[in-house]
Amino acid sequence: MMKAIFAHDHRFILSREKVWSESQFEAALWKRYLAHFDTITVAARRGSMPPGKSVQQLELSSAPHVDFELFSNLSRLRGLTLDRPAALRRMQELVARHDAVIARLPSEIGLLAVQSARVLGKPWAVEIAGCPWDGLWNYGSLTGKAYATVAWWRMQRTVARAEHALYVTRSYLQKQYPTQAANTCSASNVMLHDVPVTALTARLERIETLSQRPVRLGLIGTLKGRFKGIQTTLAALADARYDLPRLKLHILGGGDPAPWKSEAERLGLSDLVVFEGTLPAGEAVLRWLDNVDLYLQPSLKEGLPRALIEAMSRGCPCIASTTAGIPELLERIDLIEPGDKLGLANLLRRRLTDREWMEHRAGRNWNEALGYQTTVLDQRRHKFWQCFVDDVRRRELHFSF
Repeated sequence: MMKAIFAHDHRFILSREKVWSESQFEAALWKRYLAHFDTITVAARRGSMPPGKSVQQLELSSAPHVDFELFSNLSRLRGLTLDRPAALRRMQELVARHDAVIARLPSEIGLLAVQSARVLGKPWAVEIAGCPWDGLWNYGSLTGKAYATVAWWRMQRTVARAEHALYVTRSYLQKQYPTQAANTCSASNVMLHDVPVTALTARLERIETLSQRPVRLGLIGTLKGRFKGIQTTLAALADARYDLPRLKLHILGGGDPAPWKSEAERLGLSDLVVFEGTLPAGEAVLRWLDNVDLYLQPSLKEGLPRALIEAMSRGCPCIASTTAGIPELLERIDLIEPGDKLGLANLLRRRLTDREWMEHRAGRNWNEALGYQTTVLDQRRHKFWQCFVDDVRRRELHFSF
């Protein structure tokens, strides 16, 4: 029986004897690994139920043949110092009972799992899903900025040593974190089962009626921290409000909206901003995007944003930042520098009444999303993970003699 560990810093919530997630990491995700391993143990962070939420508003992460080992937060100063020796011992005991390690980076738990695998001589693979420098430097505290270089160096050294490396971008993260691995792959984490032409048709029909109703701006991102650029969007709207058509900004994402509501109120935007909580991944989110006229992704930190690709698959015109792999998805003239509130304000002034631009971007973005369908990406991933499994088996056969 082949057993693998999936290690990442994502927060999972225990409730009703099952494991849940505020966003992403739904149960269906584990199928891509269970197609190659008999069981998966998810080593991740222990989270708590958000205030005012119930399990009905969360994603079910529990699935057959999937176990969870939840750690405390190892990304804080205490986790990096005082708590690390005990966490390392626990991880080594866990890795010793498994055949292989899959580490999604950046993550402290992922790095811990790789360190344990190296010590124990277990095969390991990395998924490079983002750049720690972007987050720590662009929106972190002074301590975070000081740690940015260390985090970048640790991750770069780990990826360079990997024999199996999967990147979510086509080129950006490959340049930031090069590897000598013989087995490499480029495949986004997005799960698009279909990119129907009916979505584009409906989008073009919606654009035709834009002048008859308030414009609906959409943004998907966690309310925890500031790396999704919500503050950039609010500041841009405050600057351009009276130059724009009637509009509402709808924000979909988990976390406490109270601080953001206070910020919106301070900027005089309370009547324009709606916080909608979370929706189950998949069809519910796609239906939500169908009612968005312009999608915004002004992130300060990313890998290749799943939500942006989902918006493109519904023909949404989009404006985003130049962070990480986003320029692989959108044209340069539709991008702003991270945190550039005036740049975003100016783009909103120009684009919200430009029907020709919206129609062109609807078709262009929909067509670009075709390359991110599950059928396309699964072929790449399958080949990558099969190569990894073959390596695991060869090593087991070698050590059995």
